[in-house]
Amino acid sequence: MEIFADKNQLKRLLINILDNAIKYTPPGGKISIDLRQQKDSADIDIADTGIGIPEKELPHIFDRFYRVDKSRSSIGFGLGLSIAQSIAVAHGGQIIARANVPQGTVFTISLPLKIK
Repeated sequence: MEIFADKNQLKRLLINILDNAIKYTPPGGKISIDLRQQKDSADIDIADTGIGIPEKELPHIFDRFYRVDKSRSSIGFGLGLSIAQSIAVAHGGQIIARANVPQGTVFTISLPLKIK
């Protein structure tokens, strides 16, 4: 499986998502990374058992400077997810966030496969 991507930008995207997972998952929690090949894309799931994101907040988390109420006391400017989404889109992909039942969040990063 190959994707056509800027290595440094892809690294920034993954660091931003993983940084949030680490920041919002309490000690004893779990973070997992899964890579799957779909028909036309490489999909990376980053799942955590952290504090989660309320369903009503999910449509806004990729907006610049947006911070979910639970996280406002932590360090940051609310740019990490916006930057990650911009990088994914610039590569022809996307990021989707959803609840990780029973606790936490799953971010799915989809990037198109390199056409041979």
